[in-house]
Amino acid sequence: MLKHTISELKEALICLEAGQVTLPYPFQPHPPDENFRGKPVLHTRKCMSCGACGNACPARLISIRDEAGIRTLSFELGRCTYCGMCRDACPQEAITLSQQFELSTETPGDLLIRAEFKLVTCRECGHPIGTERQVELVREKLKASDMQLLDMSYLELCINCKRKIFIRTPALMLEVVS
Repeated sequence: MLKHTISELKEALICLEAGQVTLPYPFQPHPPDENFRGKPVLHTRKCMSCGACGNACPARLISIRDEAGIRTLSFELGRCTYCGMCRDACPQEAITLSQQFELSTETPGDLLIRAEFKLVTCRECGHPIGTERQVELVREKLKASDMQLLDMSYLELCINCKRKIFIRTPALMLEVVS
């Protein structure tokens, strides 16, 4: 008991010498460290809505929903732990972490990030195959590579329809591969 009292007295004397030891929070915001991982920011111009961020998120706050030709990507920031795994998983570097950490609000909608992307459907069966951005990125990468497709319209087919076409005409597969 006496030891505890002495340590408290010692701490009080140190604080008297140092002056003010606390920040005037909340009147003056606390400056976060430069390596601080804060609120995720989605850059929709870079995002292709592949879903890698949602698969990597341990809190499962990122959801992807496909409805009526639109893919909706939603972030529920109220559950975010600021781990940064979504940022690390994103192949397009479309997610960055800001310095913002105070996200308290009275309106739950303020903690929701939502982005919509138009889906491309298979020209044969109408099944969604990806977003316009995904298909365009694949097209650009194929044009830049040595691999040339006979017909870029194969990018507009789902995997099942591609399989059916190649089964009907096996010579096409040999031409694409070689």
